[in-house]
Amino acid sequence: MAKDASSSLQQNLSIGLPPTTPPPPRPPLLSHYDVFLSFRGEDVRGKFVDHLYSRLRGLKINVFMDSKTMSRGDVIEKSILTAIERSRVFVVLFSSRYADSMWCLDELVKIMRCAKRKGHVAMPVFFHVSPDDVAGQTGVYEEAFVNHEKGGFKKKRVENWRKALVAVAGISGWCFGENE
Repeated sequence: MAKDASSSLQQNLSIGLPPTTPPPPRPPLLSHYDVFLSFRGEDVRGKFVDHLYSRLRGLKINVFMDSKTMSRGDVIEKSILTAIERSRVFVVLFSSRYADSMWCLDELVKIMRCAKRKGHVAMPVFFHVSPDDVAGQTGVYEEAFVNHEKGGFKKKRVENWRKALVAVAGISGWCFGENE
């Protein structure tokens, strides 16, 4: 019997509780991360996302956050896409400039595909943006898509970005305004 399980059993016996058996070992996980954080760095790095990362790590949750998890020399795109595939939960932090980034939008498409095909969970957080603006691509999100369409991106790629935004905005999430 493992030392921790043995001491737990002895402790339970000494206070009159019935003996407990340790839980069976968990099967090996195919995922590597509990949570993947998707965000636009210039909007929230050093602010909300760093606090969220620290809090999750404090709860012993294995989190992928690019600047905290990747090493020098890692191929960025490959590392991020692999981390998405190996994560169970995705926290997508929408901010005012999230849709300006093709990286963020490509991540989001991959996230939504994994959520649909593998049953992973996407959890949106709307930070100083409205879920309606994200879903309808209005306001700052409309401006971003006008620029993407002018930027020469393939029509199919832009359509996939739009569909992913609509899909994730339809999931109940959290909204944080200017003073929250």
